[in-house]
Amino acid sequence: MHTKYSLLTLMAVVGLATGSVACSDDGGGTEEDETSTGDGDGDMTGDGDGDMTGDGDGDPATGDGDGDPGGVDEAAIIAAAQNYEDWVLINTQPFQSAGHDGGNAVVNIWVPADVADQYKAIDPDAPQATTFAEGTIIVKEHVDENFEYMAATIMYKGPEGYSEASGDWWWGVGDLVGGELSMSGPDLEGCIGCHSAYPDTDWVVGVPADMQNP
Repeated sequence: MHTKYSLLTLMAVVGLATGSVACSDDGGGTEEDETSTGDGDGDMTGDGDGDMTGDGDGDPATGDGDGDPGGVDEAAIIAAAQNYEDWVLINTQPFQSAGHDGGNAVVNIWVPADVADQYKAIDPDAPQATTFAEGTIIVKEHVDENFEYMAATIMYKGPEGYSEASGDWWWGVGDLVGGELSMSGPDLEGCIGCHSAYPDTDWVVGVPADMQNP
């Protein structure tokens, strides 16, 4: 009789222990999500969002915590833009850009061949309304008095919803050739302040038709 009681007690203890593993108050249980975090999201970060970045935004790519599932890959943008001299040069000769360096910057505009005609249609004097596709890159090359490269400004069109404040554009400013940007992101106030004045042409200013290469 004593032995039978001990076995029943042991079975009850094992049952309680098993129940404590299978059920928890974290929404998923450590057994079910196969982690030691106890957050119930199925990953190892402990943030409860179900991705591996640990930032809690549910975006497995950027790890930036902004809740934006369509971030941009800055390193990939810079790498692509470094080939800009293989692209189409829009302007016939370098010109002063009113929106850079207090209007003192002398620049060239380079775009990939597949958006060259779309860009050329934006004549500031008679612009045609347009919207650029996600992934569009525009490089404004800054040159010195000898028309040699000094720095660059990059515009990259992010995915829809990337940044309402910037019209979904990302900017990079600095030494593009060396891959060292001094500023980057969708929230550069100087860029937004100028380009937001051109909503009909998707925040792109354009180049006058008489200054464009054919």
